[in-house]
Amino acid sequence: MILKVAKTTNINGTIRISGSKNSSLALICASLLSKEEVVLNNVPDIEDIKKIIEILRSIGSNIKYENNTLTIQNRKISYKVNSELVRQIRGSSYLIGALLARCKKVEISEPGGCNFCDRPIDLHLYAANLLGYVVKNTSPLIIKKGNVTSNTIIFPKKSVGATINTIFMASNIDGITTIINPSLEPEVLDVCKLLKKMSIEISIEENKILINGVKKLTKIISYPIVHEVIPDRIEAGSYLLLASSFPNSKIEIQNVNSSHLTNVLILLKSLGAKIIKTPDSIKLESPQTLKNTNLIISEYPYFPTDLQQILSSTLLFSQSKSVIEDRVFPKRLSHLNELKKLGAKIYLENEQIIIEPSILSSSIVEAKDLRCAMALVIAAAHAEGVTLIEKGEYLLRGYENPLSKMKRLGVNVDIIY
Repeated sequence: MILKVAKTTNINGTIRISGSKNSSLALICASLLSKEEVVLNNVPDIEDIKKIIEILRSIGSNIKYENNTLTIQNRKISYKVNSELVRQIRGSSYLIGALLARCKKVEISEPGGCNFCDRPIDLHLYAANLLGYVVKNTSPLIIKKGNVTSNTIIFPKKSVGATINTIFMASNIDGITTIINPSLEPEVLDVCKLLKKMSIEISIEENKILINGVKKLTKIISYPIVHEVIPDRIEAGSYLLLASSFPNSKIEIQNVNSSHLTNVLILLKSLGAKIIKTPDSIKLESPQTLKNTNLIISEYPYFPTDLQQILSSTLLFSQSKSVIEDRVFPKRLSHLNELKKLGAKIYLENEQIIIEPSILSSSIVEAKDLRCAMALVIAAAHAEGVTLIEKGEYLLRGYENPLSKMKRLGVNVDIIY
């Protein structure tokens, strides 16, 4: 898909934020822990969700998806995941922990996803080993039940995927498993909320998650198990950064949890934006002149790495040089060369992204991954002339109806083919 983006003057309007992509992928896999019907509301209609649905169907799930509501029945499930789609989405990694909890074994290709950097699943396998599973590092990956027992898992670094997979694996093991140094991102807590509805006891202390596993989910109070997916904080941040890059812009985003965006909003205020919060909406008025920043990106609750590329585009239009250091994925740099094609003064120095005020001109660029695609749309909307973005379909992997939402806000964007 090729996107055509013409120069845009400002951003105004109201949009509704969709359900969280990252949360939905994990929640869908979490449904495998129960044979009872699971209903997920507010599931975004995006490509990654369609792919994980097809993967689950390939192992026996009965799934109905209508109007952002997903109804899942997992009566009889295979532990063998043969679908080639596994290599296309990172979220398929959650099948490892979910199928180990459900079937006590799993056979699966190594999960894929956006290729912005190397993202191994070593911490996932480290946790599986400590819980007593036997890992055969073959292709496909095979993990089987060994002397399975609860344990204390100490992660050397925070990992959303490894934390969620460990919670899944521990959910079906008698005794208390403790995760030290877990990720406590909103998406992890959303998964915990669903699992609690399945009778799994989970408690969270400072830098710890404790899982009191059960061999059979027998205490579920009501059926079906119904859960509302949290709003997508990365989508929300993307549109707030889009509006902030244009002077004299006003935007309102609805269906959003501002507490999930605390440090994003702090940054936007430091750049000069005016913010008004309500319980489920955020209004932003952009500054006449965008200020610069020196920012370190780290694990939640710090500014999220998933918004780093998008912030990089926004800061091209600030008053002076900015510096970003991404300590989560320092090699998430696919956008740099593409932005340079538009005339951006952006470069890497000592593992820091240096961004200088730039005047952009149209060009032909290529989206390399999901967030790179959004970063290029923002930059192209500022460029003189008409910019073509190849592989624009990356946007559809993580943003629901992105073109209609951006058009509603005033972005001159269309699909060529």
